[in-house]
Amino acid sequence: MIKEIGDYIIVNYHYVEDTRLDWGGIHPCSVKEFERQVDFLSKNFEIVSMGQVFNSAKNGLSGKFCAITFDDGLKGQYENALPILLNNKVIGTFFPITSTFEGRLPATHKVHALLSHISSLELIDIFHKFIKEFYPDIESTYFIPKDKRLFERRKHEDLFTANFKETMISLPEDIKGRFLRYCFKMMKLDEKKISKEIFMNKDDVVNLCGQKMEIGSHSHGHYSMSAVGAEFLKKDIQLSKDILSNLLNKNIDTFSYSHGHYTDFGIKVLKDMGFKNAVTIEPRSVTKEDNAFLLPRYDANDIRDFISNIN
Repeated sequence: MIKEIGDYIIVNYHYVEDTRLDWGGIHPCSVKEFERQVDFLSKNFEIVSMGQVFNSAKNGLSGKFCAITFDDGLKGQYENALPILLNNKVIGTFFPITSTFEGRLPATHKVHALLSHISSLELIDIFHKFIKEFYPDIESTYFIPKDKRLFERRKHEDLFTANFKETMISLPEDIKGRFLRYCFKMMKLDEKKISKEIFMNKDDVVNLCGQKMEIGSHSHGHYSMSAVGAEFLKKDIQLSKDILSNLLNKNIDTFSYSHGHYTDFGIKVLKDMGFKNAVTIEPRSVTKEDNAFLLPRYDANDIRDFISNIN
């Protein structure tokens, strides 16, 4: 639990919506909780852009500064979070996944959809069967344990769900894609229908920009940098930047790493393409020693726990 936070912070949100029975595979920040957090942050910090938080920390400016960010470009952010930001007269930075404009459903969100229809324990069993049948050579490498956590991340999720999600992230993209298509076919789920339901469309993003919100890139396909080749990575990031720049008629120079994963090569690509800063998911405050391309962010759950702890 976060017991204290510094004077320069960035906070990140994903799903901002109330719990739904038909979408139980996610852990949303409820609308009421988001409103509570924005109220706390706006009363205790000056809400500014990511670049301003970084520059304030770098120069040791007096005061407390916070940037509010949103990954993925989810519909709930537009419908539920935006009105609260506007009501509080504060800005947010939104990082849409541009492939969703085409009706694509990134692997992460396919997992969310599957977990809304079947338990993580059942999915692990299906995955083991799939790997054994189609990729026996890597069966031991990607075996998902049921008795211990693979990583210290995802403490807010149960062991089975956390291990399944972390395995999906590390799995080679071609194998992961085949497995998720296999599951979607089995469950008779419609990728384009789900994508349209949960993601913003181009008009929504244009309106965000018109409301003085900041827009950054979260890549095109939402792939982990460590899971794809160099040329693919460059094309993916450039495509996302071009789509957003052309849509909004402005330069896109902020980036959010998919899954929080980054590589030295990926950082070089961002610099070469003219990006000015990028954010991770390391849960701590920004310091003057931080790299502009490795800015830490607290999660909504961290802020929730912090507020609860001091009240």
